[in-house]
Amino acid sequence: MLGQSLKTVIRTTKTEDIELVYNLLFRNTLYSIECYKDGCTNDNPINYCLLEDITDDEGEAEDLLNILAKGKVFPIHIKEIVEDILHF
Repeated sequence: MLGQSLKTVIRTTKTEDIELVYNLLFRNTLYSIECYKDGCTNDNPINYCLLEDITDDEGEAEDLLNILAKGKVFPIHIKEIVEDILHF
């Protein structure tokens, strides 16, 4: 179940923008985060990440989602950033 979604745009060149989408998902009493580059295939970890069962705390999950979106974290770096923030 989709809980919250944020988008951010990153300008990589004068003519190209990348839109990153961050989704907060809630399943089986735990929150997960999905991140992907809009318009790209999801079979490549550079373009897509699903980090499941991060926390059961809604506030913590929303804070994490906002940190990732504000920091414009790419899908390939989501796992490491979340581990650093939550000290897994």
